[in-house]
Amino acid sequence: MKKVFMLCLSVLLLSACSGSENALFRKAQLAAEKGQFTRAIQLYSTILKNNPDNYAAYASRALAYERLPYKDAAERNKNRQQAEKDYLSAIRLNYRRPEIFNNLGALYIDQGKYRDAVLQLNEALQLNPNYFMALVNRGVVRSRQGKMSEALVDFAEAERLNPQSPLLYLNRGLAQFAAGYYQAAAEDYSQMMDLDPTNPRPYLERGRAFMKMNYYQNAMDDFEQAAALNPNYALPYFYMAELEFSRGETDKGIAYAEKAKLLAPTYAPAYEMLGDMLALESPVEATQHYLAARRLNPANALRYQGKIRMMTTENGRKRVVADRFWDLQHQR
Repeated sequence: MKKVFMLCLSVLLLSACSGSENALFRKAQLAAEKGQFTRAIQLYSTILKNNPDNYAAYASRALAYERLPYKDAAERNKNRQQAEKDYLSAIRLNYRRPEIFNNLGALYIDQGKYRDAVLQLNEALQLNPNYFMALVNRGVVRSRQGKMSEALVDFAEAERLNPQSPLLYLNRGLAQFAAGYYQAAAEDYSQMMDLDPTNPRPYLERGRAFMKMNYYQNAMDDFEQAAALNPNYALPYFYMAELEFSRGETDKGIAYAEKAKLLAPTYAPAYEMLGDMLALESPVEATQHYLAARRLNPANALRYQGKIRMMTTENGRKRVVADRFWDLQHQR
């Protein structure tokens, strides 16, 4: 299951503008703060129509495009392409603002263009070697490139600059988790908890690290705390489902998985998990869940289709359950 890093973005402050541009810019920023990204884009576009050289409007419109809601992957890609175009226009007009390079680098990370991301983040850090956000983002991209030692150097420098940032410890924890450094990841999540005790995310992530270290009761305690902090958070129930089912608590596991599905009805992994749980006792219901997962996440259609085929034989059904739950069942 893909875990999401929290990329660090900068909101560009208003540059020197005329009085009317100032007013429009403030309205656009206020709209963006309220989550009215379409309105913000319209206002930034009005500024640019009157003044095509306003780099701050390009950079801010790019950020609004990144945050704009989308109905499917095609629309999201279109928004990203427009954001990239706007960031590049802003850089062409003013290449001395590290925030723009940082945000473009973060966009490239989000798109999986890691080499391009490093180039942009290097530019940001050349302009401002103490730019905390760019250091965190470069740490993220270097970890994704498999350059963990370099990533840890960036994270360490970021920690020196801002040791009170929960976002730093979350991102470093996620990077270390992905590299298999589960104890170090758990320590970072604990640091984040100290700084942001009402945030359920570090409890969720530390629970995942505890699962990898076979500390199953500790993991369950963290998942329960994450759910207590935010009862509408689907992922704690998702992982509680996996733990309970692997313990042989089938009914509890299915109930937690259903809860995750109820809270996040478009979350394909919840449907896949239910399919895996139901494979032995009800292959027909399992197949229905795999079909739902395939509809929600066409990118993984081949995997879901393979599981659907495995529902036609007893050995196939056993294999599905073993592949999903064997490790948890036999590492106790």
